Amino acid sequence: MNTWLLELWAAPAALGFALLFNVPPRTLWMCGALAIAGHACRKLVMVGGGDIVLGTLCAGLLIGLIAEWWGAHKDEPAAIFAITAAIPMVPGKYMYKAVHGLLGIATLPYGADGSALLVKAGVSGITACMIVIALAFGVAAPMLLWPRTPHH
Repeated sequence: MNTWLLELWAAPAALGFALLFNVPPRTLWMCGALAIAGHACRKLVMVGGGDIVLGTLCAGLLIGLIAEWWGAHKDEPAAIFAITAAIPMVPGKYMYKAVHGLLGIATLPYGADGSALLVKAGVSGITACMIVIALAFGVAAPMLLWPRTPHH
């Protein structure tokens, strides 16, 4: 399967979270479309030589900007689009690898060298934290920099 087609799987994940959060049905398609756009943006940055943190930051900014614009256009809260589209980008693989490495250290016999496991867990944990920070900043920046003015 073409690896770019895998980006389409972001939509069902975003739609699942949108349904959990009781997002209005008329907005579901945009939640899915934003998730696909975010995943594709991150992959494009990574294919272009950037790392996953930079890709996630760019994807978060794209999601946040489009969500703000679309929310203002449709008079809906931008957060319903941005948050549901961003959740599938949470770095579960890196978090799993960090916890797996720590559990591996916990099961070592006394005196065994666990430095390789500690490095693996540390790198994965730091990467996961950086991705979450980049995602949060990317999604929140447009909402904070260009707040919506109330209609009179």
